[in-house]
Amino acid sequence: MTSPSTTRVRARIDGLDVARAIAVLGMIAAHIGDEGTRAPDTEGWGWLVISHGFPSSLFAVLAGVSITLMLTQRGVVPVADVGSEQLTRTRIRVAVRGGLLIVMGVALMLLDTFVAIVLTNLGIAFLVALPALAWRRRVLVPLIAVLVLAGGWVARVLSDAVDAEPSRPLPVLDALWSYRYPLLVWLAYLLVGLIVGRLALRRDVTALWLVAGGVALAVGARVVEALLSDGPLESPWLSSTSHSYTPVEMTQNIGVALAVTGSCLWLARRIPRLLWPLRATGSMALTVYVLQILVIALVGNEMILEPSNVSLVVTCAGLVAFACAWRAWLGQGPLERLMTVTSNAAAEAYLTRDRTALT
Repeated sequence: MTSPSTTRVRARIDGLDVARAIAVLGMIAAHIGDEGTRAPDTEGWGWLVISHGFPSSLFAVLAGVSITLMLTQRGVVPVADVGSEQLTRTRIRVAVRGGLLIVMGVALMLLDTFVAIVLTNLGIAFLVALPALAWRRRVLVPLIAVLVLAGGWVARVLSDAVDAEPSRPLPVLDALWSYRYPLLVWLAYLLVGLIVGRLALRRDVTALWLVAGGVALAVGARVVEALLSDGPLESPWLSSTSHSYTPVEMTQNIGVALAVTGSCLWLARRIPRLLWPLRATGSMALTVYVLQILVIALVGNEMILEPSNVSLVVTCAGLVAFACAWRAWLGQGPLERLMTVTSNAAAEAYLTRDRTALT
């Protein structure tokens, strides 16, 4: 029988759901929000500029956190103590989820919206990250540093080289250097999440350290940009422009992701009821993401070409209301349930066959 203390430890971490909601709603704002640069009247909410770059990188970091929590059974078992069977089970679950994300992403691309779909590249990142699930921090941190410093540059070099050739490779390989969400960059965010997921996320001190460390990284990146932008080292690779995938932009994005995650962890323990709509939305972030693409496909790409903040508010309010109703009456989100059932079934089928073969 499971003890009450173990049950509490294995419960969902509400702050992560709040952060997921911020990520997915931020991506919706980037797609259909009017920050004053796309609409015909060039008047909008200027602060919506924060929806470009930050939410999608936060989404990827949180995906990495979720993978680690799957491995450690939501923090019950330290990564160093995870057994081989649990590691195999988690890798199968992550692989199946990655495959499903790829399929969903391709299906959404076929709708021909003007949205750069993140799911396909994120799914491929899941598959590439499988060997790294139990790697120690002393391996992960240098790898992240290399990807932050050189991943964007290598992706652009590969992209230019491929574009110069008359024939292109299989489309799935394009994820390595794609203009939006190149794998060589996106993997860094996922690996950061793997490390964050190993922290004691239910402790206030962890939340505060995440905020402090995240702010330091983000501010430090902007200071470096400011100091070097007009000097002899001036280069486009010192820009913080969203989706430029420079070391400055990526460091800034990682810092913001850590700060937002820490803030959400801290706030969710103090005002859980007030944040319940965001918790419900974040608990089914994948479903909400897919639904907003379906809404854009149904209404038309005018939602993107001629953005309206009225449409943004109505869309976000409708999706949050849907998530609250579904969470209250039916529990886990529909696509999240598909992910859980399918990946768990695949893992158990494999392990059962493996045990049978050994007997």
